[in-house]
Amino acid sequence: MLRLLAGIFILFGSIGFSFQLCQEMHKRLQHIEQMQEIFRLFQSEVSYSKAAFPEVCLAVSGRVMEPYKTVMKEIYEQVAAKSGAQFPEIWKEKMEECLRDMPVKEAERNIFLEFGNRIGFIDWETQAGMLEKSRVQLEELHIQLKSVIENKEKVITSVGILGGLMLVVILI
Repeated sequence: MLRLLAGIFILFGSIGFSFQLCQEMHKRLQHIEQMQEIFRLFQSEVSYSKAAFPEVCLAVSGRVMEPYKTVMKEIYEQVAAKSGAQFPEIWKEKMEECLRDMPVKEAERNIFLEFGNRIGFIDWETQAGMLEKSRVQLEELHIQLKSVIENKEKVITSVGILGGLMLVVILI
């Protein structure tokens, strides 16, 4: 009876582990989608309202999910407080803190962090173009990741189930 129970726990554990791996890949995909949405919202705000980036951060903060919502507000508040730091520095510092514990890879992280350095003090059209370029880069990574996830998800799930069954057979 104990062997049967142990076998069931092993099987469910291996299946749960495989589903957890798949869930992490989907979370990464969701964060890339949210980053794309942030760039799209920034581009829209810059193109139509021609607001400065700190004000755009405040406007965008109301339309994005956490933790980006809080970080956008913090960026606005720190720039508004005139702490001496420029927008690109504050953007990079706050976004590094925000992205530290997120399931994004270095490529996505770099695109998002370098955004602040790309904008500078240039005209609205060039800023909108830079935002579009960053959004397109993230979109390319999103498409690649989506195709990889479709393939890997089937393999991970199959290996998790078969690995669990093999462990049950070997141990019992």
